[in-house]
Amino acid sequence: MMKDFEKNPNPTKDQHFMVDTNMLELIYDTADIHENEKIVEIGGGEGALTDYLIRGNNHVTVIEKDPYYAAYLKEKYKGVTNITVVEGDALEYDFLQYDRVVANLPYTITEPFLVNLAKTGALDYNPSQVNGSMVKSVTLVLYQNSVRKMVAPVQITEGGSRHANQEFGIMGTICKTMLDTDIICAIPSEAFFPEPAVTSFLVNLTPKKQKTTIDRIVKELLTDKKGVSPSIQRVYQLLLAQGKIYKLNKYKNNMGIGMKNQFTSNNIATKNIYELNNSQLSQLIQDLVRNDQSMKSRNSNGSSRHSEDFDIDSLFSGGKFNYDYDEIMDDYYDELERTEMEVRTKHSKNYDYLYDDLAYSVLLHRGLENLEPEVLAQMLDKQNSGYSRALIK
Repeated sequence: MMKDFEKNPNPTKDQHFMVDTNMLELIYDTADIHENEKIVEIGGGEGALTDYLIRGNNHVTVIEKDPYYAAYLKEKYKGVTNITVVEGDALEYDFLQYDRVVANLPYTITEPFLVNLAKTGALDYNPSQVNGSMVKSVTLVLYQNSVRKMVAPVQITEGGSRHANQEFGIMGTICKTMLDTDIICAIPSEAFFPEPAVTSFLVNLTPKKQKTTIDRIVKELLTDKKGVSPSIQRVYQLLLAQGKIYKLNKYKNNMGIGMKNQFTSNNIATKNIYELNNSQLSQLIQDLVRNDQSMKSRNSNGSSRHSEDFDIDSLFSGGKFNYDYDEIMDDYYDELERTEMEVRTKHSKNYDYLYDDLAYSVLLHRGLENLEPEVLAQMLDKQNSGYSRALIK
């Protein structure tokens, strides 16, 4: 149990301090801190997690918004050389120069915190670039609803057909396209003081190493370092024109096609991505997938051929015109359509992760904190998806 303070944590202000030592140790281990790394902790509170983070030869910056606890931490760590305590709002900070971000966040700021990381480019790990992000991982304690929104699929399957998922929003957009999301464990309420009324989870986020075309496009839409809030249409057209998505020499014959009808609604095209509601974000992702499949299907396995590519000799036999012209041409176009469908199917598999609902389905259930960690891990494991789905029925 934590010590008594003149001011105890206030649950109405979303203050719930971690007091379980086993869980504190697990958070520290999950962060995977290496020597000489710069660590930032959001919301230090009374310093329970901070005591672990300052181990080793690292520098830790603690950002604490509450003046009372900021002053307490400054006094507690007075004379400790590898820690800096800052009184301030984490939503106003740029985290690009830190190696690890660790936080037991006030649950109400989860979404704006992730938005801040995405906008500033902190989730686009690139230490080789001047002013590029150094952030290798973001380790967070979150409540169940937030984690579910992070892993929410773009659409959900009901009654044999796909429908828009109203829980797919900006957090899902960020996490699906920029991050690998690893759900470590559920955390029982008694691990905190005071105890929250919700189930919490420990989650580790790492920038994606392998990015699809959609990931690269959405990253550009989400990153807004200068705060100019460009429209989706403007960003997308610039990416096309500059050849950052497709090589112009390869796709030049289809650029006119690719530039037309890019988005299903002007309400999507003319807005900044952060202005879209959940339904519009879902539609944006589907539009981008459709555009990508269309562009690539026209340029793969001969599917971009036109009727002038047809072998005219096939219409003649023994020097005489074959009067089965219509049948031959029907076969020709059927083959083109089959080839294009094969290519579309091939490319659609690249985006299965956008529609993966396994973790989301698990997180729809209550009482997960009562499961053994190994059982929960099996439920969330794609390799054991059959077993997982049996457990959650």
